[in-house]
Amino acid sequence: MLVTIRNEQVTLCVSTVGAEKVSLKTTSGKEYLHQPDEFWSSSAPFLFPIVGRLKNGFTLLDTKEYHLPLHGFLRNQEFEILQQKEDEVTLVNIHNKETLAMYPYQYKVFVTYQLKNMSVRTSVRISNHSNKTMPFNFGGHPGFNIPLYPGETFEDYRLIFKTSEKFSSPLVESDGTINYNAPWLCFTDLKELPLEYRYFDNDAIIIPRVRSEEVLLVNKQHQGIRFTYLDFVTLAIWTRPTAKFVCLEPWIGHGDRYDTTHDFMKKDNLIFLEPTKDFNIGYTITILE
Repeated sequence: MLVTIRNEQVTLCVSTVGAEKVSLKTTSGKEYLHQPDEFWSSSAPFLFPIVGRLKNGFTLLDTKEYHLPLHGFLRNQEFEILQQKEDEVTLVNIHNKETLAMYPYQYKVFVTYQLKNMSVRTSVRISNHSNKTMPFNFGGHPGFNIPLYPGETFEDYRLIFKTSEKFSSPLVESDGTINYNAPWLCFTDLKELPLEYRYFDNDAIIIPRVRSEEVLLVNKQHQGIRFTYLDFVTLAIWTRPTAKFVCLEPWIGHGDRYDTTHDFMKKDNLIFLEPTKDFNIGYTITILE
């Protein structure tokens, strides 16, 4: 099921499957979110309770083996519409027999979208309804269409970071695990990154400890989007060679390390949420025309 909210500047369409944004258009009709194609079948999924891949597809919790798909299961779960206004909607997903078989914790996830002028605010609240502390990773994965205008190419766009970035992007191994001992790309003072497909020959560019809380994805005329992602630890940038989109992925956590022992409790950047407590996070997309 699809639900639509709008204001005078933008229209947002959301699927109840995964509470995923599937369309973001201005009044001109320009589509800013990636539409599923042969390169990638999503638009803006949520990543929970893991980010990335588990080595060999499984993890261990209290010595018991659990199997989770790439980026977890939330993106495939059906949400219910909790409340809706013309320019705002809240959806909720609650643990069920299927999720408990993959992840033995009782949770509720609330996703709220709010429109204000040319911005979409995405707010996520995760509640622990278990009687034990709940460990998890979380991430966003919105994909943006580029180029946006006729006559442009992918290479006409660039990322502008609010703060200069210094990092080594780890190698993504063939099984999707992360190898920090073999950096793929290294940057010492990155303020602007002109987009080139060669940067994605391995996989994503991963900024493990991102300094910037905001990045611009814009063309030569400074048209595109501003992406604000407070409180996230990592930012990944991903596309596929020749594809006409780029994903900006704010993460808390990442895929398993290549030398993991499969112990879930040793995953990087875990959030430990106590019983009855809530975890709140979000990001904002602002269209620049």
